[in-house]
Amino acid sequence: MKPEPSKKTEPLPLLLLVEDSQTTTALLSKYLGHTYRLLHAKDGVQAWDVLEKNPDIAIVITDIHMPNMSGHQLLVKIRKSDGAHHKNMPVIVMTTAEDNVDRNLAFLNGANDFITKPIDEMELVARLNVHYRLARTIRELEASKKALAEQATTDSLTKLKNRRAFFENGTKAVALARRYVSDLSVLLLDIDHFKKINDTYGHAAGDDALMVVANILLEMSRTEDTVARIGGEEFALLLPDTNRLGTAVLAERIRSAIEREQFIVGDKIVPITVSIGIATFGVDPADSIDQLLGVADNRLYLAKNAGRNRICVNDEGKTTFA
Repeated sequence: MKPEPSKKTEPLPLLLLVEDSQTTTALLSKYLGHTYRLLHAKDGVQAWDVLEKNPDIAIVITDIHMPNMSGHQLLVKIRKSDGAHHKNMPVIVMTTAEDNVDRNLAFLNGANDFITKPIDEMELVARLNVHYRLARTIRELEASKKALAEQATTDSLTKLKNRRAFFENGTKAVALARRYVSDLSVLLLDIDHFKKINDTYGHAAGDDALMVVANILLEMSRTEDTVARIGGEEFALLLPDTNRLGTAVLAERIRSAIEREQFIVGDKIVPITVSIGIATFGVDPADSIDQLLGVADNRLYLAKNAGRNRICVNDEGKTTFA
């Protein structure tokens, strides 16, 4: 009999204990060692260093009165940090039963809960588990929300931005270009004779051709650009701080790169070419991203009508490269 594959067990949650007392540290390590992986810091300064080096820390337990940086100061630093993980991390403070002033201040500084000294093991474990599970649920919900938002703005095949995302980003980009009188251009391209690729070699080959073009566009664009698939074989680039000349140069580089690409289906090299139209805000008659894309679309039609595998940068179709 074949041995059953061993199941991967999830690692224990990582907990940071901030405590300068060796006795308390030893006691809490005994209570928590079987349910959490413990890291230890003797004061707030050490704790902050440990937090920055260990992004997987899930929960913090801290004493209040410590040298160098107190628990109150550590709480403030955690809650004011730039990282969302630190801001939302559960922090439990340890206080004495009669220490209402420190307890109230800890809550004001962002503590999630408190543990009273001397520490009861069952209460400690129960409070920790509640806050850990709650924080994990919140993180999972946030991750799910982020994933859904990405799905809503991402093309499922190419993983580029989709039409919706392009227009959302374009609306913002036009507003910024108008406000700061800066350059903004749109590049619209269409794969030539794409239907013939699908009809001759099948839709799988057509999808591969789309991926080839998508990858070239990503390689030749900047981080600040928006690269989108906005139709079946139609792609658009939103180019902030790019004038007409810069856009024309980029368009020709893209056209040439796609033409040179060795797209192989089975044992055949299948040529891929694109036609491109461009438009520039502030130069062309367009006051919105819809109008700007409309200008680029008209020039894309002119490029196709002039023989395809070329770019067009004006309404006369005269400024072309082939």
